[in-house]
Amino acid sequence: MKKIIAALAAAALALTMTGCVSNTAPNAMADYNFKEMNADFVQLKMPDEGDTIAIVDTDLGEFRVVIYEEYAPNTAAAFIEKAKSGEYDNKPVYGVMSGVYFLTGGEEDEKGYYTGRKSDSELIANECSVDLWPFRGALMSFSEKPGCSDSRWFVCNTETETLTENAINELKQSAAEREDEEERQKLLTLFDKFYEVGGVFGLSGTVTVFGQTYEGIDVVEKLCNIPAESNGRASEEVMIKSVTISEYSAEE
Repeated sequence: MKKIIAALAAAALALTMTGCVSNTAPNAMADYNFKEMNADFVQLKMPDEGDTIAIVDTDLGEFRVVIYEEYAPNTAAAFIEKAKSGEYDNKPVYGVMSGVYFLTGGEEDEKGYYTGRKSDSELIANECSVDLWPFRGALMSFSEKPGCSDSRWFVCNTETETLTENAINELKQSAAEREDEEERQKLLTLFDKFYEVGGVFGLSGTVTVFGQTYEGIDVVEKLCNIPAESNGRASEEVMIKSVTISEYSAEE
């Protein structure tokens, strides 16, 4: 596992320049029991009838995510509460890594920086799960504080520079050294799935994944490609017009 975590840290370095993640963040993968991982990947299934969803209306269109309250109860509850109170409405997309993610939520302070809390007492400890991964379209929580999140959130697309066939093969080589056959096969399945569906593997175990886009992934891609300055600050105003909490219905 040490080699896998080292490879993970290397992949995450590409994301630190905009402050989206910290390469000093604790990595929950070190404690994962991969034999418990559901190889069917809950994020790649359509929601069940009545599942909690968020409908995100933006200047570039609408996308919908299912919220995983059972996997990340504290993070999900905080997001749902803030969305219902209108806290996420009429907020700009202010952080962008081209093609990789967009970041929103929080408030701009007197210095022009965005923050998601008034004090550290509002921080929520990461709720990482062996069954949830930063696949393309994943909804994740954010804070610059390692191991924690606040009211900010982001959705990822794909980190093509690090999610290459060579990178996946290196991870597979690390997994091949695992003595437990079941665990080894689960890891190989995970790496293949990342290569198949896309995502930002370098974020695995360092942020809370608490939702997944199931409709409107094209809108997510557009949001992840908003023009940005070299520091990751969006240079074009694009607004999150509203975030509405609802229940999934196949009839809609």
